[in-house]
Amino acid sequence: MPVCQANGININYRVYGEGFPLVLSHPFSASLEFWANLIQSLPPQYQVIAYDVRGHGLSSAPAGEENYTLDILVEDLHHLLEHLKIEKAYIGGLSLGGAISLGYAGRHPETVKALLIFDIHGGFSPPADPAMKAAMAEGREKGEKYAMERGMADFARRQLATGSAFPPVPDDEALQEQYVERMAKFPVNGYIGVGRASPWEEEWQREVADNVSVATLITVGSDDLPMVVSGTSILHEHIKGSRYVVIKGSVHETARWRPDAFNQAVIEFLDAVEAGKPVAGEMTLG
Repeated sequence: MPVCQANGININYRVYGEGFPLVLSHPFSASLEFWANLIQSLPPQYQVIAYDVRGHGLSSAPAGEENYTLDILVEDLHHLLEHLKIEKAYIGGLSLGGAISLGYAGRHPETVKALLIFDIHGGFSPPADPAMKAAMAEGREKGEKYAMERGMADFARRQLATGSAFPPVPDDEALQEQYVERMAKFPVNGYIGVGRASPWEEEWQREVADNVSVATLITVGSDDLPMVVSGTSILHEHIKGSRYVVIKGSVHETARWRPDAFNQAVIEFLDAVEAGKPVAGEMTLG
């Protein structure tokens, strides 16, 4: 079980295959297993490095929101690549992982051959309504208290019972079971620390977007949260020459809900980069 020590914590990771490296950062509450479908679908010329973001999976989960800023998460990734002696890679991630990937491109551009960012607003479209922010803060505080008292599995069951889990989970028994199992593996320190820090909302991502100079893929589900749909569109405008792919009929976590279309978007983008072809443009898949 390979582990990298970085910033005083342990980072759990896996390396799949051989070839040019593609480094993937997963979304909030997930783990490196999130990428299993994409890994199986990729052609053999890529080596995939997937890891558990701190506070998730089998990586360390220190207490305190100060341990989960975007800067810290970016440096964790940088230490991992140094540990693996990777000097150049495709860098990609979804939601929380997308923010890490965009931040990494800003802090360590020399390492990034191309950038793949999925389902993030990039700091361009965070919730601005004061009433909405207050309601979200109140809900998070109640959730944290319940999770600390009852554990993450019961926290997930409470979300299902109150209808606060994201669709389509509440409407499918199999998905409900998967959701409880996923959340049960999520360390409570990670849930609280990352939730409070909200690294995906940090505004310095905007400056990064204006300075990205490598080929970039941006994807979003057509039925994702409005702030994510809007934010990805704005992000596409700021990253000159980027490719913007809308995955039809998908909610948040496009890689999970529409894997065929998502994998197609990723593979076609990587093929274009490898062939030296232009990637700029907009398209809809699915």
